[in-house]
Amino acid sequence: MTDWRSVGIGFGFQVVFGVVAFALPGLGTIIAGFLAGLISAYLTNDGARDGAWHSLLSGALGGIIVAVLAGIAVSLLGFAFGSSGLGALFGGGVLAVGVLIAFLTAIPSAVGGAIGGSVS
Repeated sequence: MTDWRSVGIGFGFQVVFGVVAFALPGLGTIIAGFLAGLISAYLTNDGARDGAWHSLLSGALGGIIVAVLAGIAVSLLGFAFGSSGLGALFGGGVLAVGVLIAFLTAIPSAVGGAIGGSVS
């Protein structure tokens, strides 16, 4: 059973650490996901497998929400500047790439979750 409280708290830490991670591009994102995964899994307190699952959910959720917001913003900007269908198409491309990136960046979160779950 998914503990949505720990997923939500992990998501919050993912956002906070993600903002700080802009100071270290690439490595900062990995560290942010790892730390947020540790916290989410520690709160779950159900072992390495469940810790990894909850941390993966919190990391992916944060990335998907950011991707959706970026896709909507790019689509609206495309319409605002008069590129009609092209703006919506580009926004959809941003959304698709963003969701893929969200799942790839959720991997460090799941690794941190597995470690945090085995420690708790």
